[in-house]
Amino acid sequence: MYKLDHIVHFVSSPEHAMEQLTQQGLHVVEGGQHEQWGTRNALCYFDSTYIELIGIYDHEKFREASRVPFSLHETYVKNYYEDGLTRVALSTTTIEEDAKKFQQMGFKVIGPEHFSRTRPDGSVVSWQLLYLGSDDLQLNLPFFIQWDQPEQQRLQELKSLGTIQNHPAGPIKIEEVSFVVSNFNTAHALLKLYNFKHTQMTNSKLKADVLKIHTPTGMLAFYCPIDEGDVWNMLRERGQSICSIVLAGAIESKVLHVENANYVFQ
Repeated sequence: MYKLDHIVHFVSSPEHAMEQLTQQGLHVVEGGQHEQWGTRNALCYFDSTYIELIGIYDHEKFREASRVPFSLHETYVKNYYEDGLTRVALSTTTIEEDAKKFQQMGFKVIGPEHFSRTRPDGSVVSWQLLYLGSDDLQLNLPFFIQWDQPEQQRLQELKSLGTIQNHPAGPIKIEEVSFVVSNFNTAHALLKLYNFKHTQMTNSKLKADVLKIHTPTGMLAFYCPIDEGDVWNMLRERGQSICSIVLAGAIESKVLHVENANYVFQ
């Protein structure tokens, strides 16, 4: 079973973005450095899912990492280093088998490969990543992550480190990652990978068809405009992309704009 693991939000300064989110009642901590990629991050956890605020400290290492097809680094470069919500990761416990299965389905597969991050206290956390894609998809598929620690052990460690704590803004969970799209090709490709529960409807207020893919830890919602309106305008301005993260359970409803990304508190 695949679950929403995290959303990658590229920012010019993780420290500045961390400060902005903290002021709005979210608990955010420094994550550490990916020495092999030349990046550093800050983390905002909602139990097992999280938002990764990631910035570059070594551009040469990052350019090398961006040469990997379908990687989150390549996506950021192809977006002309535009900050914002860039990619989504799904967690798995069968990454080797997944790679073989996806390749047999006709997708181009990169990995799995091992990576790690050094925390501020010097400890190291490690995982495997698997990228996949198809040349005919304009919007990237999620990538897959398998943590080296068992989930309950990893979450208990994150709680003991203070990485996972209650948010002052309320008992918040990630309810939805929202995409604006010109078609459902990427969503249909994702449904080909796994028989996710999904729902499709027309939202007359937004003037868009909506396809929602459900995982146990949050939805991926694809909004495709059928007439001029907010979704139409956003697609025209941003192209096919992640447009927002919907956070449910907030004490106060609001929309927060941080580093070219929308955080919708509900």
